[in-house]
Amino acid sequence: MSSHTTSKSRTAAEAPPRSPSSASTGPIPPRQFHSRKLWDIPNYVAMILVSLVCLVPVAVMLRIAVTPQVDWRQMPIDWLQAPDWTSFERVLGSAFPRALFNSFLIALVTTAIVVVLSAMGGHALARMKGKHKDRFLFLVLGTRMGPAVVFALPIYLLASGAGLIDTYAGIIAVYIVYNLAFGIWMMHGFFLDIPAEVEEAGLVDGLTEWGVFRRVSLPMAASGVIATATLVFILTWNEFFYAFVLTQRTANTFPTTIPGYFGAFQVEWGSMFAASTLGILPPVIFGILARKWLGKGLSGGLVD
Repeated sequence: MSSHTTSKSRTAAEAPPRSPSSASTGPIPPRQFHSRKLWDIPNYVAMILVSLVCLVPVAVMLRIAVTPQVDWRQMPIDWLQAPDWTSFERVLGSAFPRALFNSFLIALVTTAIVVVLSAMGGHALARMKGKHKDRFLFLVLGTRMGPAVVFALPIYLLASGAGLIDTYAGIIAVYIVYNLAFGIWMMHGFFLDIPAEVEEAGLVDGLTEWGVFRRVSLPMAASGVIATATLVFILTWNEFFYAFVLTQRTANTFPTTIPGYFGAFQVEWGSMFAASTLGILPPVIFGILARKWLGKGLSGGLVD
C-alpha cells in the first residue's frame, strides 16, 4: 500500500507544471464575451458615422447629376425619381472627354517616372551611411513644404521661356518635381524594412549592385512600390493649381474644367456634378484594383 502511494506521489512530482497560457485557453466566458461586444459598439458607431460623412456627399452629387434642371433645388431630394441623363450627355458632348484623357495620360506618365526615380533614390538613401543623411532627407522633403503659389510665378516664367506652356512635357516635368520628394520618402521607408544581409547575400552570390536592386530589393518592396504608385497617381490626378497656371486648351486636365461650370448668373450644377462623377471614377477604380497591395504597403506588411 505504501509503495503504491509512493509511486503516485512520484508520478505527480515528475509531471510537468501546467503553463498559465494553457490554463487560460478555452472558450471565452459568456460575461466576458458580452462585455467585449458592448465595448465594440462605439467603434462600430464611429465607423458608420465616418462612412456616412464620406459617402453622403458622393450620393448627393450622383443624385443631382441625374436630376432634371428644374428639380436641382428641390428639397428634400427625391431619391426615387427616375434618372435623367441629360447632364451626362451634355458633358460628354463637350471638350471634357479630352481633358479627362489628358488627366489620365499625364497622371500615368508622371506616376511611372516618379516611381522609377523614387525607387532608385529611396534605395540609395536607405543604404547610405553618414551623419548628413538625415539632413539630406529633410532637404529633399523641403521641396514639398512651400505653398504652390510661391513657386507658380518662377515656374511659369521658366516654362514660358522654354516654350512649355500648355504642353504635355511642361506639366509632366512640373508634376515629376512636385511628387518626387514624396515618392523618395515613401520608398526610403520601405527599403529600410528590408534587411541589409539579404542584399549582401546577393552580392556574395555574384550579383552586381544593380542586379541586387532589380532582382532582390525591388521584388521584396513590391507592395511599397504599388502603394507609392497609387498615391502619386491620385495626387497627380487631383492637382489643380499648376494645371490651371500652365495649361490652356491642349494639355488642360479635368480639374481645370470644373470652374467653367460656374457662370456669372447661374451655376450648371447638373453638368458640374456629372463631370465630377466621371472624374472620380479612374482613381477610385485604380485604388480598388490596388487595395490589397496599398493596404499592405501602408501598414508595413501587417495586412495580408
